[in-house]
Amino acid sequence: MAHSPERPEMYVCADCQIVYAGTVAEHVEGGSHVYEPPAECQVCGAASFVETSQWPHSHD
Repeated sequence: MAHSPERPEMYVCADCQIVYAGTVAEHVEGGSHVYEPPAECQVCGAASFVETSQWPHSHD
């Protein structure tokens, strides 16, 4: 079976909606990774991020 590349978790700034690739926070046994959002948005300075998979639900 061919290796399938891992995609990093993506995060959306809750204030300005810029999307960031997560930073590797730890390596998990089996070769995968745990990701974390940046400390702050480089565009607006906010520190609130939402995983892209949760973005559609974050404005309910």
